[in-house]
Amino acid sequence: MTAGTRSRPAAPDAHLRELPPWLTAEADVAGRMVTLSYRVACSTGRSRRESKRLLDRLLPALAEAGRPRPVGEWTDPGRRARARLVKALRAELTPEVDRAVLAAALRDAVLLDELALLPPRQRFALWATAVARRSTDDLIAVTGWTPRQVSKLLQAALRTVALHARP
Repeated sequence: MTAGTRSRPAAPDAHLRELPPWLTAEADVAGRMVTLSYRVACSTGRSRRESKRLLDRLLPALAEAGRPRPVGEWTDPGRRARARLVKALRAELTPEVDRAVLAAALRDAVLLDELALLPPRQRFALWATAVARRSTDDLIAVTGWTPRQVSKLLQAALRTVALHARP
């Protein structure tokens, strides 16, 4: 073989640089709620058409996302809207879907939504280690962060997700 015909193996960190588009973009509250309900609908075995019908029935719950925050309440509007939507999804799907399947679908959708709310560096660190299953050493090599920075980012991300990601 000549030198120019050999195929080079992909860099071991190439997949860490290609994040899902939803992970790098900021989504508005309504967009996040549509995505969450669609994920739950698909995870519970609904077709695209059935998912759209479900979303059309749940739009009133989404419309409240823009309501002003009650005095003394610190929760951000997106998390309040998500809690209302999860409650509506649970009420709508419980009679038709197995409880364990629905609970898993809600849990996964809420976790992904909470992951999307993290600051970019925390989001990347958590995605790379928990979802892409890369070691912290790989993350350090790819990003140039120190071990202490990676540790702090992961601790903060896990703390935030654990605190807010309850369906």
